[in-house]
Amino acid sequence: MKPATEPDRVATTLRSLPMFRGLSPDQHQRLAPLASLREFARGDELWREGDEADLLTVIVKGRVKVVRHADAGDVILEIFGEGEPVGAIAVYNYIPYPASAIALEPVTLLCLPRRDYFELLDRNPEFARAIMRELTKLVLALTRKLQDARGQRVETRIAQLFGSLAERMGRNTDEGVLIPLKLTRQEVADLVGTTVETAIRVLSRWGREGIVVTRDDGFLIPSRARLTEAAEGESGE
Repeated sequence: MKPATEPDRVATTLRSLPMFRGLSPDQHQRLAPLASLREFARGDELWREGDEADLLTVIVKGRVKVVRHADAGDVILEIFGEGEPVGAIAVYNYIPYPASAIALEPVTLLCLPRRDYFELLDRNPEFARAIMRELTKLVLALTRKLQDARGQRVETRIAQLFGSLAERMGRNTDEGVLIPLKLTRQEVADLVGTTVETAIRVLSRWGREGIVVTRDDGFLIPSRARLTEAAEGESGE
C-alpha cells in the first residue's frame, strides 16, 4: 500500500471532521488544496495574544488550552479538543487573537486561510449554519462559565470542570469515566480561578476518597454522582 500523500491526508481529514461533513464530495475536493495540516508538540504556542487571526483552525488530534496572560498570572479560559474549532471567534470578527493558544499534548491542526474560509461560507449556506452553531456554542459556554463562577465554592467549580471534561472527552471504563487529559495542579487552579495550593488540597483529598483519581494517563472519576455530592457537601474557600 502506498503511503498517503499530504493532499490525501487533508482530504481524509476534512471528511472526518464534523463541521465539514455537510459539504458535498465536490466541495471537499475544491477545499482540500486550500487547507493544510500543522503539527505541534506539547507546550508549543499555536499563536500568541495579539497575533493576527488569519487562519481558521480545527483540532484534528490533541488538546489545546487558551490562556490570557495577566500580571497576577495566567488564566486558562478554555480547553478545546478533537473536532473543535479554536480561535474561530477572532477569525470571524477580523480581530487579533484575544488570548494565546498552547498545546496541552501533541496536536494536529487543520488550517484554512481566512479568505478561503469566508468564500466557502458565502457559497455554502449549510456550512455557514454549521459554523454559526459552533460559534454559538462557544459563546454560550464562555457566558455560562463566567456566570457559574460567581459566588460558587471552589469545590463546586472544580467539580464542574471535571464534569464538563467528562462529558466532552471522557471514556467509559470498568473503573469509571476516564478523562485522558493531563493537567497540572496549576492548570486546574487557573481553569477555576483559585490558588494552586487549594487545587492541590482538594484534589489530594478527592484522590484519597476516590472521587477524582489522578493517573498517569489523566483523571478517573469512579462515580459522577459522588463527584456532585462531594461538591455540594463540602465547605468553600
